[in-house]
Amino acid sequence: MITDTLGRAWREGQTDVAIGGSGVLLLDDLAGTADANGRLLGVTAPAVGDEIASAADLVKRKSSGRPVAVVRGLGDLVRADVPGARVLLRDPAKDWFRLGTDEARHEGYQAGLAARD
Repeated sequence: MITDTLGRAWREGQTDVAIGGSGVLLLDDLAGTADANGRLLGVTAPAVGDEIASAADLVKRKSSGRPVAVVRGLGDLVRADVPGARVLLRDPAKDWFRLGTDEARHEGYQAGLAARD
């Protein structure tokens, strides 16, 4: 896995996330499976690649200069048939944050003007 640091909408601070990966399941889509109590999961899809990246960064420490961490105990996520980190990119049609503040205000203002006509 290759990781990098980013901020998140509505959250302070930064975290490491997966920006590349090969042979490791990065998104575990559990929709349609049952939880421990037998309830059907509708939309649960842990971004395990990002979770691993964040855990590894806790070990490396941001300012230590340590570029690598070895993560053990997740052998069930190592697979030859999984896609890379592209699966973690949200479809633009579902992206709530595709616009910056200025662009969102402009679009909203323009929509309001058009609605008046």
